[in-house]
Amino acid sequence: MPVNKIVFLQKGNVNFNNLKVASFISQKLQKKLVLFLIEVPENQKEKVKDQLFSLNIDFEIRNQIEYGEAKEEIKAEKPDLFIITREKISPFEHIFKITSSERFIKGFEYIDILLLQEDCNKIEKILINVDKETATLYYIKSAYTFAKKLGVDFKMITSFYEVFYENRLRKTHPDEEAKQLVAELFKEHLDAVKEKIARSLEGEEVELIVAKGDPKKEIPYYARKHQYDLLIINEDINDKDSYIENSEMSVGIFKDEEGA
Repeated sequence: MPVNKIVFLQKGNVNFNNLKVASFISQKLQKKLVLFLIEVPENQKEKVKDQLFSLNIDFEIRNQIEYGEAKEEIKAEKPDLFIITREKISPFEHIFKITSSERFIKGFEYIDILLLQEDCNKIEKILINVDKETATLYYIKSAYTFAKKLGVDFKMITSFYEVFYENRLRKTHPDEEAKQLVAELFKEHLDAVKEKIARSLEGEEVELIVAKGDPKKEIPYYARKHQYDLLIINEDINDKDSYIENSEMSVGIFKDEEGA
């Protein structure tokens, strides 16, 4: 289903870096931007209005909302895309602490979500993760369409956990036989992911990057190393929180099926 409404939540102060990104997305998708501004100073609200008017963006400001009621209000809006600022935190600190934005998005269903890093003021490179086990055709098509409509550089990626399979197979098989079996599993993994992408995109081509390692560590590491602005993962991926914790860039969590 095409995005028909974008909700952008800000509490206390407006992150104008993130507002720039939300405005860019709203323009590219040609959809209304609904801003939930909670406990935001009046001078910042006026600055938001001036900025959006200058960009000729269709927008609406909701500022009579309590933070405790915001989640239910957003669910009632049924936006296809919800954007919130993600507090900057180191991966090590993230092991022991969940950010308020991550806590806020718990319980959302059938809504694509963007957790924008505090210093994120542009999206020029997007990496879309395709998990062999959990990524659906709907998710792949949705993430692809989103990136393509933004007109930015984007690629897809999958990671095969080679060491994990090698260690398990070497317990029951000679080394050479274990290596052969791992090679076959790798081919099976790659073929399955390519088939999902082909079926989802119906012939449209996109570059697929193949990494090897623990996906929840390797994918975020690859995204950071190659300076991607946004990593997109699917909602029902295993260890979703670990992907988010290990990511040092903005993260998109896209739904796996169309919601009501």
